[in-house]
Order: sequence, then structure tokens, then C-alpha cells
Amino acid sequence: MDVKILRIDLGGKTYGEERLEVEGPAGGRYLTSWIVREEVPPRCGSLSAENKLVLACGPLAGRGISSAGRLSVGCKSPLTGGIKEANAGGTAADALARLGLSAIVLEGQSPEWVILIIDGKEVSFLPAAPYLDKGNYEVARRLREEFGQEYAFITLGPAGERKLWASGVAVSDIYGRPSRIAARGGVGAVMGSKRVKAILLAAPQGETIRPADPARAMTAKKEFHRIIATSERAKVLAEYGTAETMGLVQALGALPTRNFREGRFEQADKIDGRALYNLIKERGGAGRHTERCMASCLIRCSNAVPGPDGREVVAPLEYETLGLMGSNLGVGDLDAIARWNYYCNDLGVDTIEVGAALGVMAEAGLARFGDVAGLEKIILEIYRGTLVGRLAGMGAAFCGLALGIERVPAVKNQAISAYDPRGVKGTGITYATSPMGADHTAGLTVFAPVDHHASTGQKELSYRMQLSRAAYDALGLCAFLLSATGPYPEKVSALLNAYYGTELGPDYLSQLGARVIALEVAFNREAGLPEAEEMPAFMREEKLGPYDLIWDIPSEELQDFWRDLPAL
Repeated sequence: MDVKILRIDLGGKTYGEERLEVEGPAGGRYLTSWIVREEVPPRCGSLSAENKLVLACGPLAGRGISSAGRLSVGCKSPLTGGIKEANAGGTAADALARLGLSAIVLEGQSPEWVILIIDGKEVSFLPAAPYLDKGNYEVARRLREEFGQEYAFITLGPAGERKLWASGVAVSDIYGRPSRIAARGGVGAVMGSKRVKAILLAAPQGETIRPADPARAMTAKKEFHRIIATSERAKVLAEYGTAETMGLVQALGALPTRNFREGRFEQADKIDGRALYNLIKERGGAGRHTERCMASCLIRCSNAVPGPDGREVVAPLEYETLGLMGSNLGVGDLDAIARWNYYCNDLGVDTIEVGAALGVMAEAGLARFGDVAGLEKIILEIYRGTLVGRLAGMGAAFCGLALGIERVPAVKNQAISAYDPRGVKGTGITYATSPMGADHTAGLTVFAPVDHHASTGQKELSYRMQLSRAAYDALGLCAFLLSATGPYPEKVSALLNAYYGTELGPDYLSQLGARVIALEVAFNREAGLPEAEEMPAFMREEKLGPYDLIWDIPSEELQDFWRDLPAL
């Protein structure tokens, strides 16, 4: 099938639409990785004009299908030095699809900071000077006031302007908040190198894209939605959100605690899913324990966290933030973590990367574990652009290098997510082998019914999950659907067949996932990166309590991990 993309030459302030031929219905991560693989020199500087920033929706976006509106943001990563895709929910992917586009490709570098307005077939380049050094929340508010509510906003915070490696790209949710962050890998730094402060997407509302077979599409959509609505896991997510995961990871002894020194946090019950649920219910006001970030989402795993006065502090507060900015820092204070989450959203930085960086800084004596005031002071330094603030905004690996700290929880220079690989070994294999680096979204295994402490069987599990995640990313589908729809790939194929007139079988998803990863592995190989990375030395040497676990899977056993990928 062919897809329509919009190329924008920022240096020349020109633009044009073109069509690309892709194999099967696909977009999202497939399209970002395909364009980066084909068009970006693997050895180029990540913040140079040669790099490109690609924003892509999936082939089911804009069609009223639950959780099908993820936006993929792809480029060569300044953090990992390899290919990167980060994705976010919100409104942008649906708006992009309703504009008749599958992707926007930002090329070159603008000589001055600009705001791009994409309205129909027109692209306007407006001066961004009045918005510079302003946080995402103020920028989104002012853009709504100036241009109206009908736009989807993609914005860049101060961290991205300064090209900090922990910076991401913010997407507005259905309530107008710029709090859906494509956070991982430094994609915000690449947008900053392009000098693009914001992108506004205007598009008609409602389902405006006609399927190839409307009757078949209606039947396929109803069946897809029925599976989601009756999923037990989806019901739990709607009640407690992703914070519910903390109980499972705590029980496994894999909860990052004080820079990954321990696997259980003695104050976990103060910041887990039930504690967060109770806080939201007790305070009322603007708090909501369940809400959607995309118009058609049936899972509703997000929340809005109120302060003591009932006013909203942040939305959403998720497990990864609770883990890396809570237990990892020895902090059992939901109000502090919610406040820090707001600051990170406003700055446009990854809470995983900054939380891990703060842990490294605590190792170096720049803060103390459990010291809320001291840790918060460093986060606020990111606003001020001081040396300490820039250090925190560059991520954990950079902090370790600058401060002479060897105990750094990172793989491929990217901070490890809130699952210690010694306690969830399948996810550890994902960290070691994924082209994305230490990114749980590339292949999380913690919900599989296996012995997560055992080393056997984990390679196969990680491999399957990485293919599944890559396929869902390529289709713009939220990963939280996997617990409901993952066992039914034929239902996803049925949707694609109805909308595109294809006759795909249930094995299409695994084939698509393999094609995505083949593109990424090839790019990284040409960039000089190994296919499997070593886990940090301390994880191979230190036993993780309470189960005395170590990382015992040698990297040489993983060197042929991707041997069965299809040829490009």
C-alpha cells in the first residue's frame, strides 16, 4: 500500500506531499524506522542537520477504534547513538490521519525558532520567539488562546530547546493538557536541534476516513471493542491505572530502590496503585482515578491527581514515574512525586531518565536518598539551566560519566525502566537486545505467567514480546491493549482487512514486528552498535534482595538473538 507523507525542509521553509510504497497496512514505528533507515546517515551527528525527525500515526488512527491513536516520533537518538522511536497518546495521531497524512518528516534546521501550523494542504512558519523558554503548559495554554481549540498540539519544553538528552516531545490530550510525552531517547533534543517549538495540526473532527468495506469494518470494530471491554486486565487498569503494577514488581523483588540497590521498598504501600486510588478518591475535586487520553480509548488507564486543596496537580501519574522518582530515590510521598511529574512534563523531560539521573547524583553526594527538598531543588535547576540542572537533564549515563560514578542503571546509555532485570529477566533481555536500548516499552515480559527469576526460557519470551510490541507500535496501537487483544491477532488483522481491503492472516502481526526490528537492527549495525549490550557490572556482581538475584545471562549468549529476522 502507499502512504502519504508531508516533508518539511526547515532550512528552506518549503514543503511538499509525496507518496511512499510500504509493505502492507503499517505506519507508526514501522514508518519512522523505515524513513530513518533509508534517509538518515547512521554515523551522522544526532543533533546535526543530517538527522531527521519523523512523526507518524498508525493505519487505524482517526477511525474511532479504541487506543489506535498513538503517535510515533523517530530519529537517530542522541542518547543511545542508534535508531529511536518513542510514542505517545493524545490527539495528534488522529489529527494527522484526518489530514490524510501518515507522517510528517522534518528535515534540515531552521535558522530561527518556528511554530509550524499544518492546516489542510498548507504549512505556515510562524516566529516562536514569544514562546521560547516557556514550559509546555504555558505554551499549550497560549496556543489555545491564540489559535483556538480545534488544533492538536505537539510542543517542546525548555529542556528540548537546550537539546538535553533526556528531553521528549509533548502531545496534547483530549483535555488540552500537553502531558502525553514521547519521552525516551532524547527525541526532544532532536526537535530542538531543528528549532521547532511547536506543531499545530488542524483536522476535521469525527470519523472522516471511509473504510474499504464499511459493513465489515463495523463488525470488526465491534468485536475488537468487545474483547477490550470484557478484559479483566483492562478493568484493573481502569480502576487503578498503571500504578497497580507496583504491587506485582514489589512482590517479585524487582522494584528499583535507592539506585537499584534493593528490590523492595519499605514504603511501597504509600505510593502504589491502591494508595494513589485512595488519595484521589479522598481528595475529590479535580481528581479522577480513571480517564482516557485518546477520544476512543475504552481502557481509560490514566488519572488526574489532586493536591490537598482538590486542584489538579498532574495527569497522569504512572508506574514508571512512581518507580524511578519514588522508590528509586527512597521517596514515599505521592504529593512530591506528583509535583515532580508536573515539573518534568512542563520541562519536557523523561521521568525515567531524570529519576535515574537523580539516583546517580545521590550516589555522588549531590543529593540524599529520601530528601524531598534536596531532590526537588535539582529538578528545579533544570528550569534555570544551571550546570547541575543540565546534568540532570542529560540522563543517567551522562551523569555517571561526568561525576565519576560507575553504579549507573543504563543500557546503551539509556536508563533502565522500573523493572530491575535481575528480578524480571525476560525484560532484562529486552534491555540488552532491543535496538531501542533499556526501554521496557520495547518488550515488557513482567505480566507473562512464568518464573521471572529463572534464566531459562526468557530469550524466547523476550523475542515474542519484542515482535508484538513492535507490531503494535507500527499500527499505532497502545501497548495496554496487548493484555486484552494480544491473544487474538486475527481480530487486528480483521480490522486492517476491513479498512484496507486486504486479506491478511493472523501471522501478519509477527511478520510486521520482525520487519520493524530488522530495519532498526540494520541501522544500529551500520552506526557501529552491537546487537546485544552488557548489563551494568553491578547487576552482574551484586545480589538483589530479598531473593539474592544477580544478572546471570552472559551477553555472548545473546549475540545471535536476531539471527532469524527477515532480510531487508
